[in-house]
Amino acid sequence: MLLISVLIDRVTAQPRVLVIDDDEIVRDVMCELLRDKGCEVFSAGSPIGVTRLIGIHRVDVIVLDVMMPDISGDKLAKLLRSNPKLTQLAIVLVSGTDEGALDRIASEVKADAVVGKSDIHRELAMSVLSAHHRKILSASKKT
Repeated sequence: MLLISVLIDRVTAQPRVLVIDDDEIVRDVMCELLRDKGCEVFSAGSPIGVTRLIGIHRVDVIVLDVMMPDISGDKLAKLLRSNPKLTQLAIVLVSGTDEGALDRIASEVKADAVVGKSDIHRELAMSVLSAHHRKILSASKKT
């Protein structure tokens, strides 16, 4: 019974989200949309130092722009997926790339969700919350 109670608490808690996008306007819009849904949001304009930020803020979900100058979001997602300490991190990719290409990229890097930039207002918050809940449920099945 205690396990069920803990699981319910984790699923109903709002996620801690790190948004990484080099475009300040888009980053601010995404942060505001997620805050409006009750998420605790942190942001960065560059993927440099992201693992440190994930640790400092105890991030549950990372929202990554695929097209960034320093390191692309898909390459960063691969690096994060290869880190055994970050297995419970949910990854949501965001891009202006066409939907088919974005789905292929997401499959390659094992992203938990994808959102086209044209769909951010409609889909971002739901995609983040769903990815977060799926990770929690997946982790509970392992225990």
